[in-house]
This record gives sequence, C-alpha cells and structure tokens, in this order.
Amino acid sequence: MCFIKNFYQGDTRKQAGRRVGVSRSTTRRWARVWNDGGPEGLRPSFGGGRPMKLTPAQFDEFCDILEEGRPWTPQAIHALIEDRYGVTYHPAHLSRKLRAAGMNYAKPLPMDPRSPADADETLAERLGQALGEDDHDTEEDDPIVLGFFDEAWPQPFENSQRLWSFDRTVTIAKPLVTFLWRSIGFYALTGKSVITFKKRLVKETIVEALEEIREQNPRGRILLVADNYGSHHAKLTQQRAAELGIEFLFIPPYALG
Repeated sequence: MCFIKNFYQGDTRKQAGRRVGVSRSTTRRWARVWNDGGPEGLRPSFGGGRPMKLTPAQFDEFCDILEEGRPWTPQAIHALIEDRYGVTYHPAHLSRKLRAAGMNYAKPLPMDPRSPADADETLAERLGQALGEDDHDTEEDDPIVLGFFDEAWPQPFENSQRLWSFDRTVTIAKPLVTFLWRSIGFYALTGKSVITFKKRLVKETIVEALEEIREQNPRGRILLVADNYGSHHAKLTQQRAAELGIEFLFIPPYALG
C-alpha cells in the first residue's frame, strides 16, 4: 500500500519501488494486481510464508510408507517423494522433518532371527555359576581373569551404511572384502588383553592364542566369554584350555549377529 501511495503521488514505478525496497519485477507484479483487483489483489492468497510441499495428510501417508518398507537410504527417500508427490526437499530440511517424525538415522544392528529370547539371562547364569565355583586348584589370592574371546576378519573399508528407519533392529547385506590374515583377540575386563594374527583359523591356531593369553596372564583362572565357533569346541582346544587353567563361557547360539 505504501508503494501504491507513492505511485499515486507522482513517483515513477521504479522510484516507488525503491522507497519500499522491492525489485522492479515486484513493482510490475504489484501494479498489475492493483489494476486488476485493487486492495484485494494485493492480499496474499495463503496465510503467509512458503506453502507446504506436502500436506499433513500426505506427510502422514509418506511416514506410513517409510515405516512399512524400512530401512531406507536417503537417495531412496528422495526418489519416493519425487515419484509419488512430485516435490523435492533440501536434504538438510528433509532430515529435520524425518527426525521430528520419530525416525532414526543410524547404522543398522544385525539381528539373527534364531537368537533365543533369554540369551542374556542364560549367559548371566553361566557366568554366575563359573564365578561361584570354588573347586579349582588356584591360590586363594589369585585373580580371576575375565574377558571376551573372538576372531575377526579385518576389512579395508567400513562394511555398514547409515540408513533411515523407525526401527534400529534392521539388517543389511553388503559384499565382504577381507585381508589374508585373521585376528584372534582377547579383550580383558580384568587382566591383560591379547591380540594375535594367524593365516588360518583352526583349532591349532586357537590353541596357540590360548597359550599367548596364559603367557600374558600367568596367574589365576581365565574365563573366556566366546561364541560357538567350531574350533572353540574342538577336543584339542578344550583339552589344552583345561591344561592352561582356561575355561570357556559360551554365549547361547545365535545370540550375536
């Protein structure tokens, strides 16, 4: 209205626009809608601000689709919006909207459907029984060395990708590339940790790793929390472990992804 007032008081369209700080293209548009509709022509056709790209109902439908088809890569979500609704969002703005809707953007946690529901309780029971046993030939002041024992295939790249999902317990499949040497590690909660590298993972190399663990932890019982890898259960492994004063506490089958 200030622009129109200045215009009627003798300003050129350019001068009137400069007084109120608008561009020449805006002055042309304002002059046209004033001529066509008067004061009502200048009134915004919406409540102010940029109109929404998706209506609340559309966004609810969009979230339902995402929840049914999880997990989603960012590229797949952008393609879904464009294909289904014909709109695009800036990635940062879309991230804020998805987080506000309750979605998580994280690396999926592998889950095995065969995992028993009471895996944690079973492992806790086994650990309690092992710590409560007192019929071992160790000195009273000898420590109990406790930790996790496992093997790994080192990889030259990160083997997981962050995905959008309403649920963190999702799985992904990706080709696995490994180095030739395998690692065998003991992560000690009490005592000294040990890591060694072998070309093969067989019962003989597992025994070698147990001997290295005992060498670094010469006193006390050693309790190894381990998975059910076949070489852990092998007769040679268990026999040598008993000779070294090492006991395996096996995690329930399929409890880990």
